[in-house]
Amino acid sequence: MDATAIDPLPRGTDHRAGTDDQAGTDHQADTDHQGDTDHQADTDHQAIAGTMRRPASPVRAYLQELHARHAGNTDGEVATYIPELGKANPAWFGICIATVDGAIYEAGDTRRPFTVQSISKPLTYGLVLGEMGDAAVRARIGVEPTGDAFNAIALSPRRGTPLNPMVNAGAIAAAGLVRPYDGQSRLDRILAAYGAWAGRPLEVDQAVLDSERATGHRNRAIAHLLRSTGALSDDPDEAVDAYFGQCSVVVDARDLAVIGATLAAGGRNPLTGERVADPSVVRTVLSVMATCGMYDGAGEWLVDVGLPAKSGVSGGVLAVLPGQLGIAVFSPPLDARGNSVRGVAVCRDLAAALDLHLVPARPAGAGPIRTMGNLAGRHSSRTRSVPEATLIAGRADGTLVLELQGALTFLAAEAVSRAVEDRAMPASIVALDLRRVGRIERGADRILAGLAATLARGGGELVIAGDHAPLSTSSPELPPIRRFPDLDAALEWIEDRLLAGDAPAPDASTTLTDHQLLADLDAEAVARLSAYLEMRRWKPGELVMRRGERADELLLLTGGRATASVELPVGGRRRLSTVCAGGVLGELAFLGAERRTADVHADSPLEAWVLTRDAFEALGRDDPGLKATVLENLLGVVVRLARRMTSEVAALAG
Repeated sequence: MDATAIDPLPRGTDHRAGTDDQAGTDHQADTDHQGDTDHQADTDHQAIAGTMRRPASPVRAYLQELHARHAGNTDGEVATYIPELGKANPAWFGICIATVDGAIYEAGDTRRPFTVQSISKPLTYGLVLGEMGDAAVRARIGVEPTGDAFNAIALSPRRGTPLNPMVNAGAIAAAGLVRPYDGQSRLDRILAAYGAWAGRPLEVDQAVLDSERATGHRNRAIAHLLRSTGALSDDPDEAVDAYFGQCSVVVDARDLAVIGATLAAGGRNPLTGERVADPSVVRTVLSVMATCGMYDGAGEWLVDVGLPAKSGVSGGVLAVLPGQLGIAVFSPPLDARGNSVRGVAVCRDLAAALDLHLVPARPAGAGPIRTMGNLAGRHSSRTRSVPEATLIAGRADGTLVLELQGALTFLAAEAVSRAVEDRAMPASIVALDLRRVGRIERGADRILAGLAATLARGGGELVIAGDHAPLSTSSPELPPIRRFPDLDAALEWIEDRLLAGDAPAPDASTTLTDHQLLADLDAEAVARLSAYLEMRRWKPGELVMRRGERADELLLLTGGRATASVELPVGGRRRLSTVCAGGVLGELAFLGAERRTADVHADSPLEAWVLTRDAFEALGRDDPGLKATVLENLLGVVVRLARRMTSEVAALAG
């Protein structure tokens, strides 16, 4: 059944034009199969009987429109210098996009088999880079654009080595660097590597390989030239035969799109989850594709399309948008440079319409700092007494809380560092909330570690809130960076630091007379009220209140701590508040006669005076003035809570 693209996509979801074919049959060499009959629009496709029809994918619809727009282009000629390639039908035409999270969108002849030809070059280059390392490969194969045709017999005049791995000379040298291993030939190892990139086993088209061997005299000449200069150290005929074999590997446009998505994902195949190549290898491969992949048209391609790409004389074009997707186009007619006419046109349209160029023609997005403030406007979920809250507010000028967003690049980290340095009131404690940060790059890592060192020299500290990997502090002179799972925990720690010796011990106790709810009552009034209260105690971890139960009791804590929390849909719990001795639990639901909205557990041995609803009603009948005073004080607690919640919401809204 055809999937849609408006819901979250499972790994490997195919978005074809209404076909029910499976991968095992889709990859058959059915030379009589025509794309225009295999890919019917899904507007007539009915969902399961009795259910609503699924809407068509807008991505697939766009690809179909793009396919229709370019299908009538008859420019270009099918390659004939390899006789088997000359048998291709000029009308064959397919477009496929694969994303880094495994969604696949197709239009046209995307399952039509063809040989990969020169699109194999970056894959073999990546194989030898991963095995030998960049320095060893760079000594044999350069990375400079040539401006020459792909089959030019030209080497670096200074070193006698190929200028880059995307021209035939560099590709033959790369094939020669693949070593037979453990009973596998060069070609066996190349096939295994290509299969890992594509996510399925691949094979060689023997007829094309025989045709390559019969006509590849120029490539043999290049191989012998490489042997004479030392760029090849093994038998040149064996190297060039491995090159002929890699060019003859059979793929289709879907395979190429998956290969592109694997490159876009930094070397991890989005369908299989397999790590095919190290991200550093992928970066080098994509860099060379960007500057050399389209031969003597590479500069024009980079300006107009702006994507790392590679073409092949069988009509394939592979393009990659790093971090996002791979694009594959198959159409045999070629232009004078050996690139697919329709493939180049489709990629140009895609890049322009979807703004895929690596160098965006748009202003920078939002800055890295979403909100900035101090502890006068941000609070932890731990309830503080009025004197404690007053102390924290009075010392808040020495704090700075920055909520960051987007990618934390070098430039973003520099902006954060500058915001700290330019502050009129120097901050001794700086907290960075990374909750909305997608990734931290190495350059940012170094800058933030330096910021921590600068703060430490002045007696301050950098605090990180979020679940990202720890920042680098490998140098012994850099201080450790204090980390917390979320901003709430970080704020609580900072509050404790600001209170220093003025804060009560975490499990300190208080008397009923000194409780904040009864602070303005005299001893005689407290004594009268106590007749309506009952003392209860809980062990650490014991449930005090349960979410959903009726709120028939108000708790006045006189010893220990308790935390209110809710269970998250994604698992785990989120703290709403922590209340210590002198605080009140359950006031909102008690006043509104509602049900509890959170679970409350004792964090330590807990004791509290409990006022039940029945006792509160009895107090109103027996001593209405005392009830009014308690109610007024309780409303004051609620007002302070509402103010705190309002300031937190304002801070979150930015």
